[in-house]
Amino acid sequence: MNLKTVEKNFSDTFAEIDLKILRKNFLKVRKHARISNKKIRICSIVKANAYGHGMNIVAEELARCGTDYLGTADYTETAELRNYLDSRKLNNIPVLCLGLVTEKTKLLEKLAGKNVEFSIAGINSAELLNRTAEKLNKKLTVHIQADSGINRTGFHLSDVYEGVRKISSMKGLKIKGIYSHFAMSEIPGNAYSKKQLKDFKDVTKNIENNLIKFELRHISNTGGILNFNDGYFNMARPGISLYGFYPDEKRVRQRIGIEPVMTLRSKIKFIKLLDKGQSISYGRTYYTEKRTRIASIPVGYGDGYSRALSNRSKIYVNGKLYPTAGTVCMDWIMADIGLKDNIKVNDSVELFGRNYPAYKLAELTDTISYEITCNISSRVKRFYI
Repeated sequence: MNLKTVEKNFSDTFAEIDLKILRKNFLKVRKHARISNKKIRICSIVKANAYGHGMNIVAEELARCGTDYLGTADYTETAELRNYLDSRKLNNIPVLCLGLVTEKTKLLEKLAGKNVEFSIAGINSAELLNRTAEKLNKKLTVHIQADSGINRTGFHLSDVYEGVRKISSMKGLKIKGIYSHFAMSEIPGNAYSKKQLKDFKDVTKNIENNLIKFELRHISNTGGILNFNDGYFNMARPGISLYGFYPDEKRVRQRIGIEPVMTLRSKIKFIKLLDKGQSISYGRTYYTEKRTRIASIPVGYGDGYSRALSNRSKIYVNGKLYPTAGTVCMDWIMADIGLKDNIKVNDSVELFGRNYPAYKLAELTDTISYEITCNISSRVKRFYI
């Protein structure tokens, strides 16, 4: 028997990805980024399976929308994405890998000449990539990663000038860009971000005045685009905004009209009538306060719906929110739907989406919307509209 598990009605729980909203978000983000520089290029970030939305199809849509680059986090993602784009005749869209150069030289060799651009975070990785390039008799395009204060990876600002000087002499490498990462760009007017911006800008200008000119200079993620938009930089790397969220919902000064792309949906599959004082789920953490109905929905932490949401989150059914009841199970959550409303088995449930945004769940668990969408597991099918 051949079961077609990709059909929407095969599973009661699924993630709906609205590509029309994705397109609108991209255009709004690009328009805002161009306020400071009309020629700014956009590197759309699709790492971590496009923040849980599905890397390949999301990347294809963004490519057709007009993104200049697509950004990944490691070379496994890069290889998968490059293969997919090429299969869709989108060979012209470059993929910039923001991760460290892999020591798996066979993978590097396969990516060489495939419209992939590499990040250089230190001299050792530059030398490794240069050896690979010379072995293949190819010139590989690189971006210099400068650490302006996130203290993660990349050349310390005091070492960038010398690093660029050495790398510019390597015959197998072509330096195309230089970039950095903000640490607190989600906070408007943040002094540390201003310092990062100034320091990185000063170093870059010094290199351009004395060593080489960079075709691309970039530091802004979504927060940078919204709060620290500087016309000197000619590429930006939006991520979370493409998917409909601001990096910090409570600190947004200006909203640009983005909307959530993903809606996590399920159905009510069982309704139980209970008297007052009955406990719900593992650990007996919830007791009914009066006679009520408890609805069971087939979604749980096995799907990426966090156990930390137990007794805290809500579900959206027939235009109304209802509280979850009891500990989130691996495969189920329960909700107290009361006695009055006309709710029945197989009614549609929105677990998060436009009516109950993922950032609401993030606030309940002291995290960010990025983690909510990224955590939706692979057993949840993605359907694209």
